[in-house]
Amino acid sequence: MSKVDTLQVFLAAKAELLRYATRITGDSSEAADVMQEAWLRFRAVAGARQLEEPHGYLVRIVGNLALDRQRQQGRANRLFIPDGGGLAGFVPSDEPSQQAVLEAKDELERLRLAMERLPARTRRAFEMHRFDGMKLIEIAVELGISKSVASELVIDAVEFCKKALKRRH
Repeated sequence: MSKVDTLQVFLAAKAELLRYATRITGDSSEAADVMQEAWLRFRAVAGARQLEEPHGYLVRIVGNLALDRQRQQGRANRLFIPDGGGLAGFVPSDEPSQQAVLEAKDELERLRLAMERLPARTRRAFEMHRFDGMKLIEIAVELGISKSVASELVIDAVEFCKKALKRRH
C-alpha cells in the first residue's frame, strides 16, 4: 500500500475513529492522542506489508490503543486521587510543632546556662572546638596548653553539658 493510499484510508476514517476512541477513553484529548499513535502504527505496518482490510486493521489499532489508555487511567485513578480531593490541607507540615519549638528553646537555654557555669578555659576550648570548628592542636596552640589537655577540656565540657541537659528530663 502506498503512502498516499495509507493516508487516504486514514483520513476517510478519521472522524469515525475519533468518535470511537472518545467513546472508549471518555476524553477527547486522550482520543486525539490515540489517533496520532494509531496513525504512526498504521503507517509503519501498511508500509511494511500488504493489508487485506486496511480499514478494519485501523479500527482494531484505534480500539486497542484506546482500551490501553483507559486501563492506564483506571490504574492511575486507583493509585492517585485525581484532583487531590481537597486533602492537601491534611498533609502534615514539615514545620516543627509549637511544643517542639518550645522544648528546643528550653533545651538551648539550659545548654547556655550550663556553658556559663563552665570554667573560662574549659568553655573557651569547647566553643573553639564545637562552634569555630578548630582542631585540638589548634586549640592547644591558641590557649598555650598541650593537645591532651585541650582534649580533656573539650571532653569535660561535653560531659558537663550532657549532664545539665539530662537533669531536666
